[in-house]
Amino acid sequence: MRSFFRAVAIALMIFLGPVSATAAQKEHSFGKDFPSAEGKKLVVDVTDLNVKLWNSDVENIEVRVELFIRGVGDEKGQRWIENHTPNFVDTEDELHILVEPAKSGFLGFGKLSARARIAIIATESVIPDITTSSGTIQVRGDFALARPLRLRTSAGSIDMVGAAESLDIRSAAGDAKIQVVRPLELLVASTSSGDVQVVGGAREAKVDTASGNIRLENLSGSVQASTSTGKMSISWDRLGPDDTIRIRSSSARVQLMLPQGVFPQGTLRTTTGSVRSEFPGEVEADGTTLRLTGDGPTFDVETASGEIILTYREVWD
Repeated sequence: MRSFFRAVAIALMIFLGPVSATAAQKEHSFGKDFPSAEGKKLVVDVTDLNVKLWNSDVENIEVRVELFIRGVGDEKGQRWIENHTPNFVDTEDELHILVEPAKSGFLGFGKLSARARIAIIATESVIPDITTSSGTIQVRGDFALARPLRLRTSAGSIDMVGAAESLDIRSAAGDAKIQVVRPLELLVASTSSGDVQVVGGAREAKVDTASGNIRLENLSGSVQASTSTGKMSISWDRLGPDDTIRIRSSSARVQLMLPQGVFPQGTLRTTTGSVRSEFPGEVEADGTTLRLTGDGPTFDVETASGEIILTYREVWD
């Protein structure tokens, strides 16, 4: 029996020995400053690095990079650092920060912990365009010249508090949570399974998801929104008679909340779902369509099996 345990211990030492013997901690932190200019594009494409961008009263675009890995061999750790170190291409009109996707890849077994992030401080006059694969994107500040401010990710989350002229969000599985301090002129968002939440308003919104939930608050104009299985909740602070709302959903609930004094026209249709409305209208003979009889904004809402709820928005909510 002792010889059996001795043999197991030797086998474990053989298997684990090279990892523990060569396991290392590698880190690389540095900063760079680049000249800023009004309307200068800031293009960030950094695969799995987490990105944080905010604006301040600074003269230059200040970039800080922090890379850290522990639990792999010295050679792999060094290669990971090298492959995650961004390249910088700066011209008068554009600063491009790039990590090549093919180089940042998988290390195999043995990686215990890693941290890769980039922080950028810029003036409000730059125009950000940020892309990651699995890295998160966090934006803080007012980027008044961004028409649009572009944020793209595959699996990372998007979190923005601030302002821009317009906003373009693209995501696969990552959620987008946006809070604007003044209404956007245009919001465009497209996700696969990621949720889209926007608070603070937009004068026009175009949002499309597959299974993600859609929540839009404080809107003040036309909307095009579609989802398959995600829930939808949309509220307006203001709606004009010329605004149009087109909603498509498969099986999820659609809840639309209008400001007081608005009397919509148009149709609410469902195949096997239900329709509930606080606004005057006429139910067609087959019972699947409610035709609104107001003279305000035009609604074209359709679901397969989802519930449609059209109500007034609570003033004190």
